[in-house]
Formats: sequence, structure tokens, C-alpha cells
Amino acid sequence: MTNTNRTYSPKGIIKTLTILHYAYCVATLIFGIIAIFITENGTMNFSDTEDIFFYLVPGFAIVLAFMSNLVFQQNLKRVQQKSTLKEKLVHYQSSRIIRYAMLEAPAFFAIVIFIITSNQLYLIIAIIMLTYLFLLRPTKLIIREDLDLNSKQELEFREALN
Repeated sequence: MTNTNRTYSPKGIIKTLTILHYAYCVATLIFGIIAIFITENGTMNFSDTEDIFFYLVPGFAIVLAFMSNLVFQQNLKRVQQKSTLKEKLVHYQSSRIIRYAMLEAPAFFAIVIFIITSNQLYLIIAIIMLTYLFLLRPTKLIIREDLDLNSKQELEFREALN
């Protein structure tokens, strides 16, 4: 079996997705920690309603959280229509990566705005986005359910994981 075949095996996809998922989470976490250390006089400010970011950051986070789910569900429908397990896995991996990126973006944006404004409200929004991203950890069970495998693909999936 060549390296390419192992990469697109169920075991390879799960490993790759897990590594990428944790990389997105850790990158966001490290950026947030660095932001805390470089930002002076951080305060929680709910009264600065004149600040455009007061509305823009939460709005961006909500829209992208919603859109990440919507785009993922649309991509998942296309993935489920693929005929082979390998095709499903390749497209599923792409769909998951897009979803992770769409959740990481508002977290990074919120952290940048925290650095600029020192308002900890934005840091809380980043933490919420990071928590949501973390909860989307790929597991064998979730992947199997998402892919909607037929009996042949289910058997191939299980055998590849053993």
C-alpha cells in the first residue's frame, strides 16, 4: 500500500483531521494567551456601545458559526452522494477543514480586536468560539455517522480501523 492510499484511509483521515483540529485549537489558544500578555490594562467594558467592534465582533462570530454549520451540512450532502469510501473521506476531510477555518477566523478576529481595544469582552467571544471549535473534535463514530455509509463501505471502514 502506497503512502497516498494510507493518507486517504479511514485511519489516515481520522489522524489527519485530529491533528488539524488540535492545530486550529492550539493556534487560537496560543494567540489568545499571547494577546493577554501583550495587552495592558485589559478591562471588561459593556458600555462602549459607540465602538463599532462592540457589534461587529459578536455579529461576525454568530454569522460565521451559523455559516460554518450551513456550509458543512451542504458539503456533507454532496459527500454522502459519493460512490466510494475513499471519495467520501477525501471530500469529508475538506469539508471539516473548511468548517474549522470558519470557526477559527472569528476567534482570531476577536483576539485582534481585544489587542486593539483591551476590552475583555472580545476575549470572551474568542473563548466561546474556541470552545465550540474544540467540541467539534472528529471521532470515528461521528465520521461514520456523517458519511452515511452503505453496508459495504461500513465494512471497509471498520476493517481499515483495525
